[in-house]
Order: sequence, then C-alpha cells, then structure tokens
Amino acid sequence: MEPTQSVPLPGDVRLMPLKSHVDNRGNLTEVFRNEWHESPLPAEWMVSRTQANALRGVHVRRHAWTYACVIAGEMVVGLHDLRPGSTAVRSAMLRLSTAPLHLLVIPSGVAYGFLSPRESTLVFGASECADAEDRFSCRWDSPELHLDWPCEAPDLSAEDSAAGGYAAMRETVLAGRMVALS
Repeated sequence: MEPTQSVPLPGDVRLMPLKSHVDNRGNLTEVFRNEWHESPLPAEWMVSRTQANALRGVHVRRHAWTYACVIAGEMVVGLHDLRPGSTAVRSAMLRLSTAPLHLLVIPSGVAYGFLSPRESTLVFGASECADAEDRFSCRWDSPELHLDWPCEAPDLSAEDSAAGGYAAMRETVLAGRMVALS
C-alpha cells in the first residue's frame, strides 16, 4: 500500500493534513472548519473505538458525505466510487494514522470500509443524520471493489457479515436519485 499522501483518490475525495499546535502541555488540532470545505456541513459527529482486525463496511451513502479522522491507532481505508460519470480513480486504499493527523472527506456515492489493524479510535461525521434508507452495504471482499485488504478474515458486525454482493448494492444505489459527479 502506498504512503497516504501519494495515493490517487476518487473524484471529490479529499485527504486534508491537519495542523497541530504543540506546546509543553500537549497539542491542539482543529479537525473541522466550515471554511475549509465546499461540501455539505456535518449534521452529526460520532466516535468509533475499534478492536484489532475489525472491519467496518463496505458502506455507501447515496446523499450524505462522510468526514473521518483517526485520533488513536491506525486504519486502512478502502474507497470505491459508484457515482455515474466518474472517470477518475474508481478504487483506492490508504492508511490513516495519527502521525500526522488528516481529515478524510468522502462524498456521497463513494463506498468505504475501515479496517483496524490494531486497536484504533476514529472520529467521524456525516452531512445527514444516520438514516437506514440512505445507507447501503456489500461484502468487504467483493472482487468488483478492487480493494486489496491486508487481512483474510476480519471481525465483522452481523450486518456486514450478512451484506450482499456488489452488483445488488450498486443497482440499489444507482436506482435511487444520486448526485452525479460534477
């Protein structure tokens, strides 16, 4: 897997380095500022603490954007662009850690999964509150994703274990109204 900064990403996905202000007491890092983004603002923020070898996803939101920052440990992120008209990179894998901190901005229509190689904590937001009608899944190991996960048998939630195939997810997502790539 390439270093985080040199990985080509699907269109509109942004990996933003964050600046930490360090002094003898520790550090302070701004994770999100409205003025940094030309994307919808987050409507909710969450914290996910994840055990080693756990994989969350692969999920996609038809309307909501996702914002993610690893604040402890590290995560391997798989991305796959489902949006109509996308001619850029369709799939990408990157590693996020705390050295240095980054904010990952994932537009609606880009599927994502988070693998935790070791115990990790992720702060993430969404431009719309959680809605089962706007969240779709497929198996993490679907070959159509073109994601080479560095694991063979990750720990999955019951929902992710029961997820269907890529084709069914793609068909369902594209059958609804989804914003095309600008």
